[in-house]
Amino acid sequence: GQFASTRQFVTGNEPRIAMPLRRLCRLVRHGGGASCRPSSSRPFSQAHGLPRSGLYSQTVTLAIGLSGGAILLGTCPQHIFCQGAPLVQKPDMKEEDDDDDDDEFSFEFAKPPVAPADINLQFSSRIFPGVEGARPTVEILTASTFSLPVERGWPRDKNSPEDVAASMRDVLADRLPRFAQEFWQLELVGAPPAFRGLRGGWPKVSEGATAAALRWSWLPAPFPPLLTLRLLGSEEGGAVRFELGGLACAGSASACISISCAPLGVSGAPATAESEGEERLDVRLTTQLSGFPVAGRAWGFVGCGGSWWHESVRLPAIRKVLEGFHSMTAENMMLFYVAALQGGPARS
Repeated sequence: GQFASTRQFVTGNEPRIAMPLRRLCRLVRHGGGASCRPSSSRPFSQAHGLPRSGLYSQTVTLAIGLSGGAILLGTCPQHIFCQGAPLVQKPDMKEEDDDDDDDEFSFEFAKPPVAPADINLQFSSRIFPGVEGARPTVEILTASTFSLPVERGWPRDKNSPEDVAASMRDVLADRLPRFAQEFWQLELVGAPPAFRGLRGGWPKVSEGATAAALRWSWLPAPFPPLLTLRLLGSEEGGAVRFELGGLACAGSASACISISCAPLGVSGAPATAESEGEERLDVRLTTQLSGFPVAGRAWGFVGCGGSWWHESVRLPAIRKVLEGFHSMTAENMMLFYVAALQGGPARS
């Protein structure tokens, strides 16, 4: 449509646009940090004690269309003046409160971490030929050492190194499937709540329970999962074993993984009344994957290439997740667990 000239807008229609103009000035002031005023009035910066800043100063002209209600912005320094000023920000009390809370919060370990033993990470694999036409299988063994700070003297401190190793075995057996889930960004379905060890209720083979499953989020049920797990059981002082199934174990009915921990002994200076001490318990963690097929059923139809697939894809992927799990154990266990061993001076 046609627009009125700037002169007509300012002189002829000034009384009618006074209220809209004031509203527009308020919007600009609150929204962008600039104050708008007629050129004849006192500057906003002087009225409110704010510093005048020429960097934000600019002049604008507003024209209202005769049809359509459009707004045109142009230059007219004689009638409308927009004075910009830096925003005055109030201190963020919420951030200050958060900082105060952080200063007041202090975390104290039940027992300070100690200098750990060398991780001594070892990885080995061995291929076994198939029996009675079955596909070849592989046995993968991974072992490492982690350390726990030793606490003595409290009434609850009545465990032997073997008891602590058995307890850590159950903790790590529960954590291994969850670590694989996070490592490969999978979904873990049918598993008990975390941080409860093996007492949380993993599905058991003896009860005929439905297996827990690791699956891709983009391949939900009824498609088969990548890996299934059911608890085979644990022996006193022995290993915890999971029966494995799913697409990764297709073609093998004996695939399983076992987790075991064995104490290596206590070393370091014990705690005294004057010092915390550097006494630690070293534990050897071993994970053994056995009966795992070298390649899936698809390679059986191809007739060749299964060994290449195993060496190029499967074995590096398995090695990466198992070595990552052992490294996590060596780095983090001493931060969350303490070996409460018997002996030492009584405390109250």
